[in-house]
Amino acid sequence: MADVRKTEEAQELALAAELQSALLPKQCPTHCEHQVAAAKNRMSGSVGGDFYDFIRINDDQIALVIGDMVGHGVRASLLMANIMGWLRSSPANLSKPVRLMADLNLMLLDLWNRVGSPMPCSIFYMVIDLPSGCAFFVNAGHPRPFLCDRDQCATFHLGARNMLLGVQEFEPEEGCNEFTPGQRLVLYTDGIPDAMNRRGEQFGHERLSELLNRSQDGTPESLTELVFNELDKFRDGAGQLDDETIVVFDRI
Repeated sequence: MADVRKTEEAQELALAAELQSALLPKQCPTHCEHQVAAAKNRMSGSVGGDFYDFIRINDDQIALVIGDMVGHGVRASLLMANIMGWLRSSPANLSKPVRLMADLNLMLLDLWNRVGSPMPCSIFYMVIDLPSGCAFFVNAGHPRPFLCDRDQCATFHLGARNMLLGVQEFEPEEGCNEFTPGQRLVLYTDGIPDAMNRRGEQFGHERLSELLNRSQDGTPESLTELVFNELDKFRDGAGQLDDETIVVFDRI
């Protein structure tokens, strides 16, 4: 009986992993003029709490989002699926990063009140005007992305880094940037710099920055593959400790 139960649990977990993978988009929405984007994700277990999305708002705007539930596993995967569904069901506020993130924060706080356990989440949400390259964004506790010009990638310091969502009520601060042709934005979750090798050393932000700076000529898709390959080489057989996600956005 115990073996049957274990088999059923394994099958259910495999199905949950398939469903979670299906939720994550494989590419930017079709007909995204002036933009090329790619993303890659792998969970530390069968399911996890990292997520990303490209949401078409209207003919001229898309939203780009990346997030990371605190923790991983089944609980985190259920919450990330809930957030992704909530975002896509909020069309009225999709073009308003501050309002959308404030409402999402209230939703997570309400879940905390109902289940008696906090639901913290880091998230970077950005709305991009496709014709002009003008973008408005909110960073709620997420690692600062890299902004790459033709000759250098550097940490993107524009805009405030707000607190995590799901901790307490607050009014998020918004940042803005006008992307010009040839610029690249690299978003990632902390599982990438926090990856560790057999000697207990972290991959780190500096190593990630060096990798991005020497790989500027590649496509967004080739860069996502390269980062994950370099992570595997660095780990040298050590286990993956956290979910890992990278999103690369090019303005062309």
